[in-house]
Amino acid sequence: MTIDLSFANSVPIIPAQNTQIQFVLVGAGGTGSCIIRELCKVVCQIQSVTKKQVSIRIVDFDTVESRNIPRQIFLPEEIGMNKAEALAIRYSSAFGISIKAIDQPFDCQMVNKLKQWNTLTVIIGCVDNAAARAEIERCLEYNSNTRSASLFWLDCGNAQTSGQVLLGTTTNFDLLRAFDRPERPNLCYQLPSPTSIHPELLVVQPEELSSSRLSCASILLRNYQALFVNQFAATIASQYILELTFTGGLRRFATYFDCKTMSCKSLYITPSNLSQFQN
Repeated sequence: MTIDLSFANSVPIIPAQNTQIQFVLVGAGGTGSCIIRELCKVVCQIQSVTKKQVSIRIVDFDTVESRNIPRQIFLPEEIGMNKAEALAIRYSSAFGISIKAIDQPFDCQMVNKLKQWNTLTVIIGCVDNAAARAEIERCLEYNSNTRSASLFWLDCGNAQTSGQVLLGTTTNFDLLRAFDRPERPNLCYQLPSPTSIHPELLVVQPEELSSSRLSCASILLRNYQALFVNQFAATIASQYILELTFTGGLRRFATYFDCKTMSCKSLYITPSNLSQFQN
């Protein structure tokens, strides 16, 4: 029997020094509507312990429909509202924090306009199409001239009963630059992008080619999704966010789960695990 020692040999990812944190939640559907509540909890923790300024933006151009309930976390009274606005109103009131809603398709320029000195930006991707992921990937160019990343992409995806959460910073991953000491590292500064780990995330699926692209709710009618699969993804992603921005010590960059078998497996930050993604 082979013993997996990758966690024991792993090192933490260290973001660039920051005094401000910006969370950009892209997609307010199944997983996005689940994760926003947990994200607010993290923001409250950060603000109660540190002096950092923290902001949340939710980006989604879709509207709430009756078929979104109860799988997506919306109320009957919110039917017809923009999804981002519905969540921003509800959770800003519940937690007493400022949340901005953007009722447009995500564009990389939305993040470029937010760039500030000494600021950590975390894009949380909860989208269901290749075009949106490609647009998020463009934002990683911001890290091209820095050693420690100040912009992270946390991508959440799921199928019928399983899914994955992936964290990355660059499409041009270099193992020698990623660690403080490649031979015996203590710290990690860069991670391969989610699309470097899984290039198929950028492959357009048949339902995306339709003249009226199907929503998650419509896909559900064709391909059964477990009722709690989005919450599984949201819970795992929330723990990533907590460790990356508040408690520190995040030592993994990919987590795979299956809510039917109740299994969960992570890839930990070690040179051997990351070497396969070097360009």
